Amino acid sequence: MKNYLIIFFLVSISVSPQTTSFDFYSPENIKKFADHLFCEADYLRAIEQYGLISKDCTTDFKVMLGYSLLNLYQESNEIFKSISEKSKFYSDAYLLSLKNSLLMKPASVSAQAIKSFDSIQLNSFNKLKTISMLFDDELSISKDKFISPFDENDINTVSLFYDMKTKPLYKSPALAGVMSAVIPGSGKMYVGEWGDGITAFLATGLLAFLAYDNFRADHTTRAWIFTGLGTFFYAGNIYGSIASAQIFNAKINFEFNEGLKLFLEQKNYFLPEYDFCK
Repeated sequence: MKNYLIIFFLVSISVSPQTTSFDFYSPENIKKFADHLFCEADYLRAIEQYGLISKDCTTDFKVMLGYSLLNLYQESNEIFKSISEKSKFYSDAYLLSLKNSLLMKPASVSAQAIKSFDSIQLNSFNKLKTISMLFDDELSISKDKFISPFDENDINTVSLFYDMKTKPLYKSPALAGVMSAVIPGSGKMYVGEWGDGITAFLATGLLAFLAYDNFRADHTTRAWIFTGLGTFFYAGNIYGSIASAQIFNAKINFEFNEGLKLFLEQKNYFLPEYDFCK
């Protein structure tokens, strides 16, 4: 379709002005071309074309939406500043600006609902604001209140996210260190690194036995060498167990945040659907 349109424009330009009244550079035709590019998801070129004509409420919102779809969230929010509160798209633009802000810096949405929201927009706002709380360090809201804005299609997933946030499956670094101090390698096993844990247990045990055996046989030099190696390995095992627990917890946080972002993307951040290409 795009190729046919380009051929059409080239042919129209090549025709003598005396035989045609088609004006490729008229605002009306530029807007049609920009709308075509927008519907083809060629947002950057569509934005360039919209910039050649006088703005109206629809084109302003399309440019804002186009920037957002290009992941240019700051540029999208700059366009929002120029959209009048009297515009029919202002409420949707406001919601889109909140989404942009959430994507730029994941954190709870602190903005307030606006009077121009209809019931659907207000519901979208409440869902977006509620789910964004999961990006905070702590969640100070009851589960019943947290899941209340969501329908039955989302409530199980949202409830699971709430449980994961309030009761994360963390491993205690202190406990991992103590366990490895008592039984070398057990701290590693505690965080799920069974291979490293068994290796640490066997290696520490072997070095301890070699040190003991050489002391018993009066091979003092070799005994102290094995003692030094055993002590170094033992201390490193304790430190490694603590570090492994910290890495495990960081991985839990990372996977939680990535899963939350994926959920929001699948739900289009609970924003209304926009169809300008019917």
